[in-house]
Amino acid sequence: MLKHNFLYSIIIPVFNEVRSVPQLVNSIKKYSDHDIIIIDDGSTDGTYEILSKHNFIRLFRIEKNKGKGFAIKWGLKQVKNNLIVIFDGDTELDHSEIKKLMILDPKKNLRCVFASRYKKPYELKNAWDIGNIIFTIIFNTINNTKIEDALCCAKAFFLSDININSLRSNRFDIDVELASKLVKKNDIIKIINIRYNRRGKTDGKKLKMIDSFMILKRMLSH
Repeated sequence: MLKHNFLYSIIIPVFNEVRSVPQLVNSIKKYSDHDIIIIDDGSTDGTYEILSKHNFIRLFRIEKNKGKGFAIKWGLKQVKNNLIVIFDGDTELDHSEIKKLMILDPKKNLRCVFASRYKKPYELKNAWDIGNIIFTIIFNTINNTKIEDALCCAKAFFLSDININSLRSNRFDIDVELASKLVKKNDIIKIINIRYNRRGKTDGKKLKMIDSFMILKRMLSH
């Protein structure tokens, strides 16, 4: 087990990730001294059954798929600790790098950490990369910030800095909604780079074009 100065609650939403779940479980076992919460958002492919075999995970099941945002909000209501990490359940992000987010320190006024999947200068390999950069520019313009990757889900923050009941997003727009609230609450936002391997639809990627419009709408509403 890794040793840390503080205990975190790690929230990971999953939906139909049967192929990647074994890798997920192996990667997060090192964090078992923390409160690991996985929200299965209505999986029908055996994901829940695999996860239920591991007792170091606090596993919750939503019977019918409600969306990533709904699952994260559910998870936030189950936590045991005030220090929170949110991380995706698929294999696009390297779960062994969760530890990079665990640097919150109230004595240093470090209350919020955002992960970035990109290093400057940006390498734009496909339309998704271009979209991410455009949305990040829009986010920074609206919020007067210098965030590098506004759509990245991986974050660490204090639960007390978020009003759970004020969160409205039920789908992928949860990432920018949380980011918007956190940048308004905290003057210091630490940015860290994490390894990233983009998936395609054939690999199980679930983000759709309609989600882009929902994300934009959510940013403009804050």
